[in-house]
Amino acid sequence: MHRTPQVTRRQFTLGSLAAIMLPLAGCSLTSEIPQDLPSYDPKEKSPRGFVEPPFLRERVAAGELPPIDERLPEDCFVVGSGTLLQPRYGEWRDGRYGGTIRNTPTSPTGNLNLATGSTILRSPSQTTDQAMPNVVSGFHASDDMRTFAFTLRKGLRWSDGTPVTTEDVRFLFEDLYRHPDSNTPFPTDLYTQRDTRLAPAELRVLDDLRFELGFEAPYGQFVAALHSWIPTVSMLFVASHHLKRYHGDYADPAALQQELDAAGASSWGELMTMKNLPSWSSGEADALGLPVLNAWVLTEVKETSRVFERNPYFWHVDSSGQQLPYADSVVNYIVVDDDALLRAVMDGQVTVAAGDNVTLNNMAVYTQSGEHADTRVFLTHSFNFPPLLFLNHDFRHDAPDDPWQQLVADPDSRFGRALSLAIDPAAINSSVYFGLHGEPMLNSAEHDPEKARTILDQVGMDEVDDKGYRLGPDGKAFTFAITFPTIALDFAPVAELVRSQLEDVGLRVTIKGVDDGLFGQLVSDNAVMASIHWNDGAGWSTGISNDYMPNEKGAWSPETWAYVQSKGDQGRKPPAYIQEFYDIASRRTEHPPASPAGKDAYEQLMGWLMDHYAFIPTTGLRVKPNVAKNGIANLPGAGAPFELDTILNLEGIWFER
Repeated sequence: MHRTPQVTRRQFTLGSLAAIMLPLAGCSLTSEIPQDLPSYDPKEKSPRGFVEPPFLRERVAAGELPPIDERLPEDCFVVGSGTLLQPRYGEWRDGRYGGTIRNTPTSPTGNLNLATGSTILRSPSQTTDQAMPNVVSGFHASDDMRTFAFTLRKGLRWSDGTPVTTEDVRFLFEDLYRHPDSNTPFPTDLYTQRDTRLAPAELRVLDDLRFELGFEAPYGQFVAALHSWIPTVSMLFVASHHLKRYHGDYADPAALQQELDAAGASSWGELMTMKNLPSWSSGEADALGLPVLNAWVLTEVKETSRVFERNPYFWHVDSSGQQLPYADSVVNYIVVDDDALLRAVMDGQVTVAAGDNVTLNNMAVYTQSGEHADTRVFLTHSFNFPPLLFLNHDFRHDAPDDPWQQLVADPDSRFGRALSLAIDPAAINSSVYFGLHGEPMLNSAEHDPEKARTILDQVGMDEVDDKGYRLGPDGKAFTFAITFPTIALDFAPVAELVRSQLEDVGLRVTIKGVDDGLFGQLVSDNAVMASIHWNDGAGWSTGISNDYMPNEKGAWSPETWAYVQSKGDQGRKPPAYIQEFYDIASRRTEHPPASPAGKDAYEQLMGWLMDHYAFIPTTGLRVKPNVAKNGIANLPGAGAPFELDTILNLEGIWFER
């Protein structure tokens, strides 16, 4: 039986794919500035209707930079209401230039990689249903979802002023992805249907601005990958003019050897890995000098800080003709640990803090320090699901008579059902999350310990030992072992409460927290029976995230995943009921997430996951605090669906005072 999962009714209404096919209008702007924002004289506008950021005027006057009309492409991405944020969750007002965004992350990049603005397509918030060409000016998907056509923005430039052309795509595909010595494999999203057993995308370059990608089977979910802030633009484009100096087929041998020696690299492929950095490494020292399409460019690297300044060639503008970002710079002051980060927020040293930089258990501290820090706190929902209890369906799979395999492979999934009935999400919400998380959801929505006891009796666990713990279906001692990584403060108290609630229905339960590296090794060794972890469940329906797969986070079937990926050379051949999941997941990738077929496949997928108890939520939808300086405009409002919108929208925030 497949149920309609409760969570999808709390998420987005997905629209037609037709919106994707429409290029944005050109960006010669003439609209007047709002009367309440006298940030510039309308006479200062350029012939094309743009306003030069004061931060750059000296460089333009000195001839170090061309004027704004020459820096921006013929057709810009015009930002306004409904482009960065969903209108119902955040009011947009054209702002004014100036100011520095200050962060105190525990890593050089912090969350700034999420605020780059450089995805191929863009929809407001985390949706994919109002897709607008972003880096590109035009995009078209064939009716059979096998061919995707792109047109680059004419005049779009890298942050060093070099034009972006299809050579940046060709170099990436032919000289990196397909080069045996480059150490640059195809990303999963570029394999047909995200299946590494199928062929990766075939590139066809039409001219300097137009190219096509072809796949061997329908791959409508590729639309979601083009929206994703995880690979951003680097999935399809790299600054080829810059990276060729590190490539063995292009670089002068003597100059390349100097680069190798300086980096301590043994091959140009190793050097390329160090220089062609992913978005989450944009604050690392090696990113200095790397041309980007981001809103801000790394300009200064110190041991305890990173400075990013506005990209003079960033192609986003508002309706008043102002080039985004509004803030001139971002400074990341790197702190040593989470305690130091908390102190920085309390002292008012942070402009905007969201995501992993703030936690619900510190909510009272943020509120109490607000007057001193000149900050406000607001609650939003989260891109992450709350901690989930994952059941590893592959644990002890090589012993089919093992009681665990009898329990998880039960066609009626009675053991998983009993666990879900025994878990009390409301009690966990009250004890750990101050009652702020949402209502119980998905397959943990019903709490009935007595029914759980009845089901455990029915699956053959009706006998108990001398301490009152249930024996396994084989009549021997049975222990339900939960392992969790110690990467989140809430995992341990949630695990303690889950243990108590399961013991209340007669199960012997152990819990063990381990560091993330050891957790990964245990999962790799298939040594985890059950685990507590989170994932990006709120992004599943739109296709932005696919971490419901068996190898992700809690890894509910890592051995069948190994079998599938190795084409049968490793792991466990999926039993029929797990093969059904792979079939549904594959079918889902054929369609755009916003299409009727895509939504139907998603409902089937969620139905399978819930019916077979791959995981069980421990509370309702997650709530996260966001902290921001007073007087910051264009932030999401309280109750918005994602805390990540606060970060993703940084290019659009501005200082009202």
